[in-house]
Amino acid sequence: MKFFWKLFFSIVLITELFLGIGGCVLIQSVFNHSIRREIEAAWQESDLLCISLNHGLLLVPEMTFGEDVGSLEEILNELCRSIMMQTSGSAVPFSLSSPQGTLVAGSRPEGLSGRLVERLEGDERGYEIQDAGDVYYIHCARPVRIQGMSFFVENYRDITSVFQNQSQYVRTFSILMVLVLVVGGSVIFLISYWLVRPIRQLSRASKQLAAGVDMTPVKVRSNDEIGTLADDFNRMSGKLSENIEELKNYAKRQEMFVGNFDHELKTPLTSIIGYGDMIRSKRLSEEQTVLLANQIVQEGKRLEAMSKKLMELTVLKHQDFQMRRVSAKAFLTSVYDTVFPAMEGEHIRFIARIQEGRLCIEPDLMKTVCINLLDNARKAIDGDDGQVILSGKALEDGYEISVEDNGQGIPASELSKISDAFYMVDKAQARGRGGAGLGLALCKEIVEIHHSELKFRSRPGEGTCVRFVIKEAEDRDVC
Repeated sequence: MKFFWKLFFSIVLITELFLGIGGCVLIQSVFNHSIRREIEAAWQESDLLCISLNHGLLLVPEMTFGEDVGSLEEILNELCRSIMMQTSGSAVPFSLSSPQGTLVAGSRPEGLSGRLVERLEGDERGYEIQDAGDVYYIHCARPVRIQGMSFFVENYRDITSVFQNQSQYVRTFSILMVLVLVVGGSVIFLISYWLVRPIRQLSRASKQLAAGVDMTPVKVRSNDEIGTLADDFNRMSGKLSENIEELKNYAKRQEMFVGNFDHELKTPLTSIIGYGDMIRSKRLSEEQTVLLANQIVQEGKRLEAMSKKLMELTVLKHQDFQMRRVSAKAFLTSVYDTVFPAMEGEHIRFIARIQEGRLCIEPDLMKTVCINLLDNARKAIDGDDGQVILSGKALEDGYEISVEDNGQGIPASELSKISDAFYMVDKAQARGRGGAGLGLALCKEIVEIHHSELKFRSRPGEGTCVRFVIKEAEDRDVC
């Protein structure tokens, strides 16, 4: 059963149950109260009858009774006929009976008996509610003594209206229950539909998410638990969408990596095989042989460099390195001295702006990063007036190293991809200058080992700036 119907039937059943119990208790309470009131009134009538009977006996001369029981019954019948008590416009029936319940004087309503008197003992009084067909009576009996003889005064109070009222209450309440079931059920249906609507929206959104369809955020305008759940679901789905997109991009990059790796590996091998086959199968001059052998050596060196960098990338992911504290100025000066000949050879103005500071690094790995960044800057310059700036700047919480050039620059759409393995913005130029697209991937891994990240700023035709910050080591024992 769906949650909507569970909610609907639960509310309807609980409402009807408690309303029914409450109504029955109320009707029964009113009925009991009415019966108690009628019983009190019946006893009051009994008291008045006893007073009237005693008063009438005082008016009868004592010698009149004698010992003749027959004459006593006649006198008592005459006395009962002379006493009349009316309530609400009708006479109150009463009688005198013997301790055995035999009627002595007066009259009993049709259908009633003297069983109540038979159950009473001594001076005990009592009452009972009797059903005489369609009429209900409260039958009260109390003992009296007349001329030394025991009798019981019985009076009968008609309480049919109390039972009729109860029946009317029950009918009215039954109609009310039906109305509550119909009208209240309709209202509860609408409320249940309104309450469950956000859950339906969440269900549809979950199915869309599971099917891989781009879903719109679930709009729930409430501050209750369902509204909170919808907000949490929207945040979760948004995060999942981002993760799925990242996984798609990652899978795409992996596919590109495999394709680029295959291409980068195949290109030098094809050249090596081709040049080697030419040397083996053709008669060449010594100059041609040297030229082809040189090409084989160059392609072999490129293949060796690529394999070395791939190995370094693999090793970096599975090795811990011991950091050391070194002088920033001395370290960057050694980098400058290493790269300066290559810059000078290509007539590139190479500038160093280095402030004093302390670095907590693995020197060999960090030197690889700086040399790779400077080599990329050198390759990006195509033409005269080339300039590369190596900067070191002391910060409050670390030391910033940056490499800036005025070369070709990188389009904004390519900046997020340039640190992927084998990725090259200009593949033809990169291969022509000995590149394989692994330098920045290696730099990224090394910088992450130092708990930092590469940040790029570039514009096509204006140049590129790469920087990263080496944070001050919190644990002095690390360096």
